[in-house]
Amino acid sequence: MLIIALFFISIELTLGKLKVIGPEELKQELDQKNGEIKFSIANFGNIPWGRRLSGTLDISDPIEACTEINQTVKSHFVLIKRGSCSFVTKVRHAQNAGYQLAIIEDNKEEIIDNITMSDDGTGYGLQIPSIFISKSDGEMLTKYLKMPKADLETEQIQLLIKFDVRQQENIDVLFALSISSGETYKFLREYQPYYEKLKHDNVNYTVLYPLYQIIPIPDRPIDYQNCISYGKYCSPDPDRSGIGTGRMIVEETLRQLCIFNLTKTKWFDYMQSFRDNCTSAQQYETCSPKVQQEVGIDNQLVEKCIRDQQETHTFQIKNETINYKSNQFLEKQLSLWNTAGVQQLPGIIINHQDYLGKITGANVFFDICYSFETPPESCGNYVDGYIFQPDQSLNLYLTIAIIITVMVIFFVLLFCVYTKIIRREFKESSQAQVNEMVSQYIQFYESKDKKKKEAI
Repeated sequence: MLIIALFFISIELTLGKLKVIGPEELKQELDQKNGEIKFSIANFGNIPWGRRLSGTLDISDPIEACTEINQTVKSHFVLIKRGSCSFVTKVRHAQNAGYQLAIIEDNKEEIIDNITMSDDGTGYGLQIPSIFISKSDGEMLTKYLKMPKADLETEQIQLLIKFDVRQQENIDVLFALSISSGETYKFLREYQPYYEKLKHDNVNYTVLYPLYQIIPIPDRPIDYQNCISYGKYCSPDPDRSGIGTGRMIVEETLRQLCIFNLTKTKWFDYMQSFRDNCTSAQQYETCSPKVQQEVGIDNQLVEKCIRDQQETHTFQIKNETINYKSNQFLEKQLSLWNTAGVQQLPGIIINHQDYLGKITGANVFFDICYSFETPPESCGNYVDGYIFQPDQSLNLYLTIAIIITVMVIFFVLLFCVYTKIIRREFKESSQAQVNEMVSQYIQFYESKDKKKKEAI
């Protein structure tokens, strides 16, 4: 199976590089620190994966950007100090001020590798990307920004930020999903038309659901309400003190994994109908077969898939033998969840790297297209720096042939019309001349006859 082999996920892509390209004084100072500034990426806003941004830097006024920013110099990026309000609030004020990128400086010395700027629940409408840098790097930039300058425009800090991606011919995409989350179904509804666009291209999909384990190898008949197989496969309680249990989530997870394995196209249809019709965990067991039938999935094949993935094991309690079942799909889910490094749900991992930022169908489609070494025709003209140009040689030759044919026909028709007009004019002219000659001839003979009669 694809799952185990593919996803030993690094978080390399959540740590990018910011480069100073001017002025020379600051560039030389940074060269003593390997020439680049490390940063982590927020899990909100539109992250321009596969692209690079360049621009000038301004310092925020006020520095913590917890209120509206007063933009003093027309710059592309803004440096903001961490603290006193949420990251989303700071970035929203940067966006409102017209900046294209917000750079948040840490307010204490710490390793930034594992720090992610999280959404406070209000960040969905943010469009600009934002990054997080260390306190020392922020202070270096701040020191230069506050230095007196003869010319504010020519002496501005110029930065280049890279949101590079791993590009492959065959794209590996992992969707980390939550059965209980409305955002999961919203994303899948948005992405489904893009799946249809890409389904004939080299894109391999894997789905991941959050599971945990209490007991790897059961040895006691404890029936955990949030688990199946005596604690081997568990999921968080979906409604805490309500009727729903984690066990119901695990069982539905297994059904969805089997449907995904059987037919990805109908899995998308199933997920939408499931969301609309199966509104609570206690309904899942009876509601799922109805939804399967509605979207054209054979429930018997799904049940067979579940059975085929199971293997019966036993343990002894005194003189009693107790059976429990392991499941290959769920085992792989547990292993994958422990190695994937997913930071949000829904989460997206493309070519083994975690993609942060706003998760929408269109954004993920663009991210996948940028991850191709050679974007396919289905990506259209979306990829900056690579405008897809399909082979148009046959169409070009056909177009030229059509143009030549039309021109030939036009000139032939024009010649025919011209010839007809000339002939008509010649005929009319000739007829007039003949008529005139005949009249003159008649007049001549009439005059001659008259003279003869007068002579007699």
